Amino acid sequence: MKRVFQIAVVLALIVLTVFAVCLYKKQNVYTERTLFFVEPVSKAVVMEHRLIAEKHDLELNVELLIKDELLGPSLLVRDSVFPSGTKLNHVMLRSGILYADLSSEAMFPSAHSGLNFEDSIRILEETISFNFPDIKNIVVTIDGSIPN
Repeated sequence: MKRVFQIAVVLALIVLTVFAVCLYKKQNVYTERTLFFVEPVSKAVVMEHRLIAEKHDLELNVELLIKDELLGPSLLVRDSVFPSGTKLNHVMLRSGILYADLSSEAMFPSAHSGLNFEDSIRILEETISFNFPDIKNIVVTIDGSIPN
């Protein structure tokens, strides 16, 4: 009888341990990422650190980073790189080349930020390259087309 009780306790501990490990792996792990935004007066590019969920897929991690960049700065005294309403349509990483497709709103920067479209794309590329230095080539498209 004592032996059966010991086996039951050991099995219960094993089940509890497996459950705890599965629960831990299911939780989001966050990592600090650096995003770039604009100071409104000086028009200088400034860093902002933000905790973003860390996934096991590089493509998904880049997608989450770009979406956070499009949300804009957390400090209201800074300007967003892209106009309000800009969306990320698609992200694809193939053979070391990152393809990021943005909505057409990205092409019409707000007068408030003082950035032109090329500057906005350059800052987005800097944000991606800074956080993911293994990505060497970035192609940004607008609604599926390469902008002129």
